Amino acid sequence: MARPVREVSLTLAALAERSGAALDGDGSVAISDVGTLERAGPGAIAFLANPKYAAQLAATRASAVILSPADAPRTTLPKLVSPHPYLTYARVARLLHPEAAPDAGVHATAIVDASAQLGAGVSIGAHATVGKDAVIGEGVRVGPGCAIGNAVRIGARSRLDARVVVYDRSELGEDALVLAGAVIGAEGFGHAEDGDRWLRVPQLGKVVIGDRVEIGANTTIDRGAIDDTV
Repeated sequence: MARPVREVSLTLAALAERSGAALDGDGSVAISDVGTLERAGPGAIAFLANPKYAAQLAATRASAVILSPADAPRTTLPKLVSPHPYLTYARVARLLHPEAAPDAGVHATAIVDASAQLGAGVSIGAHATVGKDAVIGEGVRVGPGCAIGNAVRIGARSRLDARVVVYDRSELGEDALVLAGAVIGAEGFGHAEDGDRWLRVPQLGKVVIGDRVEIGANTTIDRGAIDDTV
C-alpha cells in the first residue's frame, strides 16, 4: 500500500542546497508544494522542462520556478537553475513530500516462520506471512497482506506494498520497489500433449530480480520452466 507523505516547508535556499541547483533570487521564499506552471499557486514551485510550455511562464502564480540556464532570463521570479530541470523537480518534490516510513517490527497479526531471518529495521505489515528460511534484508518494508514464500531472499531497503506475493526461492535485490498486487515467481504455463489430455510440466526455475528494480501494481513475473527468469 502506498505510504502517506508528510508535507514540509523549506526555503528556496535550502532547496537549492539540497537539490544541487543554483539559487537565483530571494532564497528566503518559503516553498511547501510543487505544481505545473499553469496550476501552481503561492507557496509552490513550478518547473519548465519542455519548451512547449514556455509561454506559461509569464502568467504562472508560482512563488518560484525551476528552469535551465538558457531559460533563466525569461522570468524575474526567484528560481532554481539547473541543466536538468526535471531531475531537480524530482529531487525537490521528494524533499517537500517525504514518505512516512512505517515503524520497524512485526505486526501482531503477521505470521513469520521461526526459521526466517529478519534484518535490522524490517517492517512486516498486518496479516503478512513470511515462510521458512526466508531472508529479509535490513530496512525492508513488507506491506499488509503480503505472502513471502519459503527460502525467498529480499535485499536491503526493498519495499513491497500491499498484497504482493513472492513465491518460494524467488530473489529480489536491494532497493527494489514492488507495488500492490504484484506476483513474483508463480508457475509459468507449461503443458505437454499426452494423448487426449495435457500433462502439466513442472516449472523448475525461479525468479531473480536485481537491485533498484521497480515492478508495477498487479504485475506478474513467472518462474522459468527450466532456467531462472532473471
